[in-house]
Amino acid sequence: MHPGFITATGTLRYSPQLGKGGHTRRDGGSTQWWLIVDCDPELGRYLRHLYLLGHRRTRALQSPLWGPHISAIRGERPVAMDAWKRGDGATIEFAYQPQAHETDDYVWHRVRCEALLNLRETLGLPREPEPALHLTIGNAKRAV
Repeated sequence: MHPGFITATGTLRYSPQLGKGGHTRRDGGSTQWWLIVDCDPELGRYLRHLYLLGHRRTRALQSPLWGPHISAIRGERPVAMDAWKRGDGATIEFAYQPQAHETDDYVWHRVRCEALLNLRETLGLPREPEPALHLTIGNAKRAV
C-alpha cells in the first residue's frame, strides 16, 4: 500500500464522548463536529511500549482519553450535512508510519488513509485536515 507504512483498521466514530464520564475538552469546546477512527487498544499499548523502550524506560505515556485514535475531523462543521454520520461504526483501513513523533507531549504516528480524505471531501471539507492525519497513541503530560 504505502512503502514504510503498516496497515491497520479502526472504527469510524462521530461526535465521540470524552472518556467514560463524557468529559468536555480542556478548552471547553464540544466534540459535536468531530470524527475519529477508534483504533485497537492493543495497537496503542504496543506502540506506547515501543516508545518506552526507545527511551530506555524513562518516558512512559498514558493512553489518550479516546484511546489510540485518528482525528479525521476536529470541530469543523460539514457543508454537506446530509453526509454527516455516513459510515458511523464502519471499519476502515489505514496505514501508519512506525516512527513516533512528539508535539507538546503528545505522541503520534503519521497516517495515510484515502478513504478518510475522500470522506472529508464528501462532507464539503478541505481534503487535507490541519494538522495532517495522525494516530495519537498517548501523552507524557501525566504519564503513569
